[in-house]
Amino acid sequence: MTNPFKEGVMKTARVNDIDIRYELTGEGEPLLLIHGSNIATGLRPLATALSRRAPSLSLVRYHRRGVGGSTGRDWPISTEQQASDALGLLDALDLPSAHILGYSYGATVAIEAALAAPDRTRSLILVEPILSEAPSSQAFFSGMDPVMSLYAAGDMAGAATATFAALGGENWPELVATAAPDAFDMAVRDTEMFYRAEWPELTAWTFSPTRAAAVSAPVLSVLGTRSGPFFSEGRQLIHQRFQRCTDADIPGTNHLLYLQAPEVIAAEITHFLIQHSASQQTS
Repeated sequence: MTNPFKEGVMKTARVNDIDIRYELTGEGEPLLLIHGSNIATGLRPLATALSRRAPSLSLVRYHRRGVGGSTGRDWPISTEQQASDALGLLDALDLPSAHILGYSYGATVAIEAALAAPDRTRSLILVEPILSEAPSSQAFFSGMDPVMSLYAAGDMAGAATATFAALGGENWPELVATAAPDAFDMAVRDTEMFYRAEWPELTAWTFSPTRAAAVSAPVLSVLGTRSGPFFSEGRQLIHQRFQRCTDADIPGTNHLLYLQAPEVIAAEITHFLIQHSASQQTS
């Protein structure tokens, strides 16, 4: 079946026996961007902002396994498999290491990639990862029950709408549209993929302190000031696990911060990477 969703000028890499759709722009130090649950184009506004603010970076933005234009719509799909795909894409592009950025579930995948290959991680930029070990995780996951009921009833449009409304507020349609003209249609198509193939694995994934101790790269935690206790607790876990962690607070934003304030986030990331580069030169 032909995939109806197309995005700009993208290429295909064969990774772990599937086809990964990706975009590589710019020249310089590589930054791998890993999107969240069901909008494969979600990090495009942030990538655009980064290309203006940090022209010394090369940006690798891709569609995760089974989402958007990438193949591999089987289940279950573990967080470890997602991380293997991310590292495999770096291999396919002959990139021995990269800065790694992830949003939401993509940030969880970014953590696992860093744990699996600390020597390949130049820095780690985490935009509100989903961490099941946060104290309020049970309440957060229970809050998704209405979404899961819609998903179970086969109402993927309803489930996608309820997800965005719960996490992003009433103006979510305008925000989602900034990711691509067909971003909501893509989200509806891939909502089943997320909740059937990825959600059970995501909620079971744990953040090993022993493995985290091997990660020496600097870490940036990006948090919306209105995102709530679950994500604030996630930041605390990040600080507990990683020794070199700094924070960036994005005023007036919630979990759709990557669409609400891509320019502000890009500025914070650029500042972080400049500081990281300067510390390397003086060490």
